[in-house]
Amino acid sequence: MNLLTLAKELKLRRLSGETDREIESCYISDLLSRVLGGCQSGDIWITVQSSLNMVAVAVMTDASCVILPEGLTAPDNVIEKANEEGLAIFTSDESAYSLAVKFSQLI
Repeated sequence: MNLLTLAKELKLRRLSGETDREIESCYISDLLSRVLGGCQSGDIWITVQSSLNMVAVAVMTDASCVILPEGLTAPDNVIEKANEEGLAIFTSDESAYSLAVKFSQLI
């Protein structure tokens, strides 16, 4: 599956990034040190983190994208940095759990 299909199927709203990538799996955590050790290349990362550190961790782990649940958004400086790095960030009104369940049904 790719990001375009994921965004359409989960009704995600894109905040940054125009690149399309393949998706391998899903990782959910808000603790950045756990994400550094657990998120794999190609994973979607679902988190409530919306700081510049989130962008850095997503780039370091080579996550396919970041999804902010519960209608969360990111500050302008975070969106600008994500665009510079080619990182797709999405938002959804769904909970992290709901997004993960729906994602698992798609793959």
